[in-house]
Amino acid sequence: MAKTGRDEIEDIILQALSHKERRGILKIIGATKGGVTYSSILGETELNTGHLNYHLRSLEGLIEKADGLYRLTPLGTKALNVIPTLSQDVDNGMLHYVESARSTKQGLLHPVAKGLIYIGIAVNGVVFLAGLVFFIMTLTGGGINGMLVAGAMMLVSGVIIWVLASWLRTVPEFMRRLENKILK
Repeated sequence: MAKTGRDEIEDIILQALSHKERRGILKIIGATKGGVTYSSILGETELNTGHLNYHLRSLEGLIEKADGLYRLTPLGTKALNVIPTLSQDVDNGMLHYVESARSTKQGLLHPVAKGLIYIGIAVNGVVFLAGLVFFIMTLTGGGINGMLVAGAMMLVSGVIIWVLASWLRTVPEFMRRLENKILK
């Protein structure tokens, strides 16, 4: 199914509103009719310049810069007008849906982070197998030192594989924080 102009507008607005900082930037710019300076946005958001520049680029089409001031475009105004309607008419009966959505979202691991974990498991699997081969080779040739090194290789790589596999199941909080830092 081909995208229409309306579909693209929806995609652009939803992408912009999907991030808390971008919603905040739209609110800051929309609060001033004449426009807002970069330094004002920087001060109010408390983002570093790299993150602010990233979010401003993400908002292209919704904001424009003229004479050193950022202003909302008509599309940006439309996006800004959507924000209040998102929490309008919300009652306590809807809160369990929010909790359900939050718990599902927290259990998800971004494909990039999941891919890195799989790569770590594969690499450590190879190290474990190499340690096993080395151990078998030292059995025939003697040498307690070689057996200890091979055993240590298998033990360490086995523990790393176990930890990485458990991360895939439980998604510890520090992994989510690391993922958020990498993907911001």
